[in-house]
Amino acid sequence: MKDKMITCIQCETEFVFSVAEQIRFTAHGFAKPKRCPECRKKKDRAIETNDRGKDKRKKRRGRRREEDDYSFSDL
Repeated sequence: MKDKMITCIQCETEFVFSVAEQIRFTAHGFAKPKRCPECRKKKDRAIETNDRGKDKRKKRRGRRREEDDYSFSDL
């Protein structure tokens, strides 16, 4: 196996996909990367930020649903 040069689909720069990375990706069943390490980090941060916002919205919705379950006929 040899190091491979891959072009990032996001920033279009070339990066090295080393033999060690190839072995690790294959062992875990991952496909070869399409983004350079920097763009992967940016994407992970963006996903992480979005996930935090979604969790907060889910909690708010849950509280509203609990309040809506009570009616005056139950009293």
